[in-house]
Amino acid sequence: MSPSWLDSLRFGLFPDRVVFARYGRGLRRRFLERGSIAVEPGGPEPWRAPLAALAGLLQKHAPRPADAGIVVSNHFVRYLVLGANAGLSDGQEWREYAAHRFQETYGAKALDWDVRVAVTKTKGPRIASAVDKALIETALGAFAGSRARLTSIEPCLVSAFNKATPPAQSFWFVLHEPGRVLLGFVSDGAWQSVRGRRAGTQWREELPQMVKRESALLAGAEPCREMLLSSLEGEEMVTA
Repeated sequence: MSPSWLDSLRFGLFPDRVVFARYGRGLRRRFLERGSIAVEPGGPEPWRAPLAALAGLLQKHAPRPADAGIVVSNHFVRYLVLGANAGLSDGQEWREYAAHRFQETYGAKALDWDVRVAVTKTKGPRIASAVDKALIETALGAFAGSRARLTSIEPCLVSAFNKATPPAQSFWFVLHEPGRVLLGFVSDGAWQSVRGRRAGTQWREELPQMVKRESALLAGAEPCREMLLSSLEGEEMVTA
């Protein structure tokens, strides 16, 4: 069956809830429904509660065959920017290099992470992401017996950035979700840094000072005040 004739499901995993949207089959996807379900946050593996809720949502909201994608909150993802490396020729080599860098940065616990590197058209720096391998395995298990097929698991940062329209060649990409804000610096169309911070209710007022501190850490980077701001409160995470 052609993917064009399948329903499309999108799920967003937050520490305290799962958001979802369903789109109907056809060449032009029709919005059918959207919603969320709250979960009790916390625990040593805080992604387990939203994934347990996702299994129940599949039983209720996948009445016929569908392709499904999951967007993972930045609370559950680690990021690194990999410098340009002419010695890496394909995606597998980039992933091995990224895995090595994560182990250097985070130690032996990084061995239990699933590492991906975002594809880029340039030969410059690339952004790498890592989530617990158990998260991937549990997500796949949630779809067992469902009429939906899991086709993608995507970090929130990558999903949000791909939907954005860059304001300039060099800018700060600021991505907020409840409790966390990511600050990424893009220069000449390439990632230079990504760093996450805890965010309270006054994060907008504190943002200029955050950017100032991050700028100071980027030795040699040109001053940049241009910003692209994206704030995800929930359902925006699953908008097609």
